[in-house]
Amino acid sequence: MFKRYNELNPDVVIELIPTGIGEGQQEKLQSLYASGNAPTFMNVDPANVIEYQDHLLEFTEENAPWLSYAEEDAIASGTFDGKILGAPWSVQGYGLLYNKRVVDEIFGEGNFDPKSINTRDALEAFFKKCEEAGVPATMLHGANWSLGGHYLTLVYAVQGRKTEDGVNFIEKIKSGEIDIADDPIFQGYMDTFDLLAKYNYNKADPLVADFNRDAQAFAEGKCATFFMGDWLWTTLVTMENIDTEYGFIPVPWSNDPNAYGNSEVVMVLPKFQCINKSQSTAEQQEAALKALGWMLTDPEGQQFFLDQGFYMPYKNVRKDITYNSMTTSIAEYAQRGKTINLGVFSYISGDVWTETGNLMLKYLAGAITREELAKGINEYWRSTNK
Repeated sequence: MFKRYNELNPDVVIELIPTGIGEGQQEKLQSLYASGNAPTFMNVDPANVIEYQDHLLEFTEENAPWLSYAEEDAIASGTFDGKILGAPWSVQGYGLLYNKRVVDEIFGEGNFDPKSINTRDALEAFFKKCEEAGVPATMLHGANWSLGGHYLTLVYAVQGRKTEDGVNFIEKIKSGEIDIADDPIFQGYMDTFDLLAKYNYNKADPLVADFNRDAQAFAEGKCATFFMGDWLWTTLVTMENIDTEYGFIPVPWSNDPNAYGNSEVVMVLPKFQCINKSQSTAEQQEAALKALGWMLTDPEGQQFFLDQGFYMPYKNVRKDITYNSMTTSIAEYAQRGKTINLGVFSYISGDVWTETGNLMLKYLAGAITREELAKGINEYWRSTNK
């Protein structure tokens, strides 16, 4: 995409600073800002926008007229303290991905209904049937961003349908008003986590967080499900001789089929494009605004995202797109109103991913008990309140 933009605009040079999935984007950004060499524009998490908001350029009708194409909810998500600081570029989701070919072979073609997985017992029965067919039932990716940033965040997000429900829950942990160990949703999700760990394809070596290896194994049908998001598609498109049909299953935390979270999957605007104003020249900021406008709202720029399977929250995206099976599955949950509001994600900074995610990894490896995990999570949040 940048190569093409440079061809169209030979007077502009865009140097990509890559950080792969889970490769310490937070630490990289901190290092660049500390050295006075912050990127002119960046693709970051909501928590990063909050942390660096004093350094970011506000998007306005005057400097970013192309944002008028963005969907209203997308604009609202990129608005922090009343200022539009982040330009969204994709809607993504996560839950338990399942390989449709593998599941069809086990249950019979067309016989499996993902809506039937709405309790932990139903999930366990599904797992047992997979195992009886000789297929490892699921896979956990042993990285702190996956277990701390995504799995543990379910505990906060499912406290209620409103963002403030999860935020208030975290604030009460911070203040010491509550102990996460006493929360039934935490205990429920950890019971389900134990189930995932029991049937984990990687259980012999659960902390080897090789994303490409896990992606390849899942795509080749070596396990039936994978706790992951639809961003996995961007990796799969680089592989050959793999399955292409997938869907999502919820991650139930209890045996109440009507409980919030048991029949829903996460849908979120996880990343925002932002422009640095504190360490970039006016000329660089102007060039970044034009580049972002082309990337996000010009048909040629949008095509690069669409080719990777991303759903873009912009009104002028071409209507004849056939999305990949993962994106289509998330969209189907959205159409049925079965999505988890992950607004609390803005509070889940890279530091939370690292600290609580490392605790989750220790728990997965059996190095600490659930009580020690809860104690560590409490202590982390309370340390941020000092």
